[in-house]
Amino acid sequence: MKKNIFFLSFNYFFIFLFLFLLIYTFYRAEIIHNSQQIDYYLKYYIIFSSSFLFWLIVLRLSIELKMFFIILGISILFSLYSFELIRFYNISLKNIFLEKNIELPLKSEKLILIEKLTKKDPNTFPSITPSVFLDKDKMDLFPLGGISNATTVFCKEGPEFSIYKSDRYGFNNPDDNWSNEVDYLFIGDSFAQGACVDEGKDIASQLRLLTGKKTLTLGMAGNGPLTELGSLKEYVSDIKVNNIFWVYFERNDLDDLKKEKKNKILIKYLNDNFSQQLRNKQIKIDGLIKRIILDEKKKLFSNNLKDKNLANKNVFQSIIRLKIVRDKLALDRGLNFKIDPIFEKIILQAKKFSELNKSNFYFIYLPDKESYRTHNLEKKNLYKKDEILKILKRNNINVIDIHSLLFVKEKDPISLFAEKIYGHYSADTYFKIAKIIKNYLDSP
Repeated sequence: MKKNIFFLSFNYFFIFLFLFLLIYTFYRAEIIHNSQQIDYYLKYYIIFSSSFLFWLIVLRLSIELKMFFIILGISILFSLYSFELIRFYNISLKNIFLEKNIELPLKSEKLILIEKLTKKDPNTFPSITPSVFLDKDKMDLFPLGGISNATTVFCKEGPEFSIYKSDRYGFNNPDDNWSNEVDYLFIGDSFAQGACVDEGKDIASQLRLLTGKKTLTLGMAGNGPLTELGSLKEYVSDIKVNNIFWVYFERNDLDDLKKEKKNKILIKYLNDNFSQQLRNKQIKIDGLIKRIILDEKKKLFSNNLKDKNLANKNVFQSIIRLKIVRDKLALDRGLNFKIDPIFEKIILQAKKFSELNKSNFYFIYLPDKESYRTHNLEKKNLYKKDEILKILKRNNINVIDIHSLLFVKEKDPISLFAEKIYGHYSADTYFKIAKIIKNYLDSP
């Protein structure tokens, strides 16, 4: 009798497990993704519905067959999670070895450095991303740059933090490059800002060095297409720029757009004549960002309990959802997120803006490190690159594809990333990209 109750209990466990997974799949597919990813979720609908029906049938079988299938089910479940935990443990050890991660003290290394630099220069601050303001809808101003004329501590992907002196609008430029006419201007995220290399080693600075011409970057970490369009309209409207480079990073720019379009100020940049007049409000911007830094100091620079709990929660969710197993079984290949139509509108707005200002407009496509991982090499169109290029082609936009012009020619593309570990490029890679841009412009 006890045996029957034991196996009957597990039978119901599997029934409710797959019923829950079926409902969760419906929630993800229909609620979160608005039925736009049906091709991706179809496999999960089939797996979970078939499993649910199977365990309903097992419920009506003899105790001997019921025992067989339940023992088999428990064994499969145990094997899957054992594999997940072992692989996760091995990957974690590898990352610790490669990245030499150590437990930071409560006061982070970045904050300690800023406090030290402040003794020499009181106008020393961390680089703050415009994305910090995305969820602050009650504000009547959305800054797109940083604190002006400040010693700016950016990021660290190597032995030292990258530090630069910001220009009059808080960007990573020599201030004297602002003039009535600029030869080259970059729009983008952290790659355009110069993460995480020494001052003068970013793409814009390298191109300035190669050509001897005035070059600016409006790049800020965390920027997505809508923020970048705003930066272009705010800071280039009354100066002559000969060449504008839109720097696109394949891994997260489309994801950034999902958050940006919900902001009531940023979405207005799709209107031709909208402007916050930010060039005339730098004093207000400086004050606003300094208050944000003061208010969020602990959150920004402390390895506090909240951050640890969040990290632990993410790890737990990955394990429960068998992320590694799903990847090995290729279940997540074919993830088919559609490109938001707003993206094309943004690029067309940028092109139109460039044409009205008699500027040449170029789209620079930057590849992500994950594209060169062994398990991703066979994944076609991993970051929707084909669709992006089709959009650009049908709108007659010049594309500088850094994958085909640089990465594909390297025996070890991962070596182009900082320390072969981090997500940004090395200073040498930024230099190579600057040379590619120069050669592209010089070619007939």
